[in-house]
Amino acid sequence: MITLVEPTNSILPAFNRINYTISSDNANLSGFKYVVKVFNTANELITQAFYDSPANPADSVEFDVSKFVSVNFTYSSGFYQVATQASNTNVIKGYYLKCYEYYEVAGVFQIVSASEVVSATKYALAASLPLLEENSFAADLSKYNGVSNTSYLPLTEWTTIKSRETDATVLGFINTGLLTNVELLVTYANATTATYTIAVSPNPPAVVPCVTYFQITPLTYGGSIDNIQLFANWNNGLARRAKFATIYIQACGKFDPMRLAYLNKYGVYDFFNFDLVSKTSFSVEKKGYERNYSGSIYEADGIRVKNINPIYYTKETQSWKIISDYLTDSQAEILRELYSSPLVYMNLVNDNYITPSWIPAKPTATTYEVKKTSVDKVFNIELDLEFQLINNRQVI
Repeated sequence: MITLVEPTNSILPAFNRINYTISSDNANLSGFKYVVKVFNTANELITQAFYDSPANPADSVEFDVSKFVSVNFTYSSGFYQVATQASNTNVIKGYYLKCYEYYEVAGVFQIVSASEVVSATKYALAASLPLLEENSFAADLSKYNGVSNTSYLPLTEWTTIKSRETDATVLGFINTGLLTNVELLVTYANATTATYTIAVSPNPPAVVPCVTYFQITPLTYGGSIDNIQLFANWNNGLARRAKFATIYIQACGKFDPMRLAYLNKYGVYDFFNFDLVSKTSFSVEKKGYERNYSGSIYEADGIRVKNINPIYYTKETQSWKIISDYLTDSQAEILRELYSSPLVYMNLVNDNYITPSWIPAKPTATTYEVKKTSVDKVFNIELDLEFQLINNRQVI
């Protein structure tokens, strides 16, 4: 008989270890193996794995399914969207296990179907947490899924957000069917206020748990806004309300800010504006070969010199150096995720040759120093970016 010990939480970071342990009172049989089948919530088989019985059959076997459940995420939502709110399962996927014993029956080694044990359904979130943060996220999960009575947090570390009035900030929440709306308390430059809500629709979403995204563009709520305080409203048996962030409106400056969207550790996008001067440059790589020629170095017309070192490969890469405004200690700490993020998009709006668009970019820095005002007084960061696009030229 199989005994399966499962992770405690129902929502798990998919790019960290997701460990189960399995044991059986038949593990001492000759040739015994454990068979683990991983299914998605559409009951489709993702993979099947065999695990040998340990040297001491009484010991349990630990196995990690993260590599099996972290392969079908898509990251197209959350940095650019037209809808004010939308829900989907792009970065949260359900799965479950079926476990069996494998041993010899009537002279034939086989999977013993009568030994089947089915796990509870768990949900893999496209999160990749620093190792020392795994336990705190597991302990604080109730703050992210609506179980808490005092907090409902989006999937971001940013609580103070700076944006232009035309910037769309998109915030993603784990939604288990308890989230009702996001409430906006708008304070205008003349100190008057107004309250707006962005409701979850449909409520609950068609599939839960999911991630519900809210797009907040300040200009939608009028001009001359000073700040917008953001509150989550949810119902886990009683109506709850809690503040989770404030958006401060950035005044027009001398330079057009460069806005980046980057995939954070939770699997959704964070945003940051680099406010100061930006510089662009192009690096060119060329490869040629030496061509033999006969006769004169001149062509037959006696005017043109023969091309004896033609170029067969040319690559042009555009790069940017962008500079932030002065940072706080907390901003400097959170921004380290930008440097290691596998997906970064740059909102390019002031280039003379490129239609305004979100363009994939790659930070080229390999180190990042977290500065503090107690030591560095005031500080900002300079970030070098390459477009993840290669412009090729003619082959000669």
